[in-house]
Amino acid sequence: MDRYNLRYLKPESFIPLCIALGLLLYFTNIYISSHWGVSFSIFALTSFLFALINKYLWNVRPFSWLYYVPDFSGTYTGTLIFEFTNEKCQKVKDELDHIKVITQNGSNIVINSWTKRKDGTMTSVSRSIEASIIKEKDGTFSIIYNYLNEGNFELDFCPHYGTEVLRAVENKDGKHLIGKYYTERLPFQTKGKIDLKFKSKNTNHIK
Repeated sequence: MDRYNLRYLKPESFIPLCIALGLLLYFTNIYISSHWGVSFSIFALTSFLFALINKYLWNVRPFSWLYYVPDFSGTYTGTLIFEFTNEKCQKVKDELDHIKVITQNGSNIVINSWTKRKDGTMTSVSRSIEASIIKEKDGTFSIIYNYLNEGNFELDFCPHYGTEVLRAVENKDGKHLIGKYYTERLPFQTKGKIDLKFKSKNTNHIK
């Protein structure tokens, strides 16, 4: 989550702010230089300020109005319904508890996921590789991402890649993430549905 980009910034808010901040720093620099004989790099200071906003202040007013995406950070719990076709061409389907921990800043979002087996043990973590927040035509938001699960050979859980498409839904019951996933897991490719509810702002990983 170290990469910094501008993809979630509102141009109509960001550009005027850059101009205003640039002018303010320019004239401040002239004043300091004429009175004390020292100057500072406007570019370096501006970059530092925006990096600070991007990492720590992006979801805090008044800085949140610079961004068009909501804050999804936190822990979500719910169910994962999976299905696959076994070696006998029989469709196998089941439901397991599922957990996601999402961390986010002004330019990136990272999703880590765990699924709880029937015996209570956790599968290995699935870590997002590349994730994007999409604003749909109806004004709602979706999170689309690819992930890698490194597997756990002790639990006979093979490494695999996957893709998830999650729709953010908010109603009287709270915030939800609802969607589908697909994997290329061997020996059987799996797919399924995910239905999660926001639990807390805690972003600590499960051990």
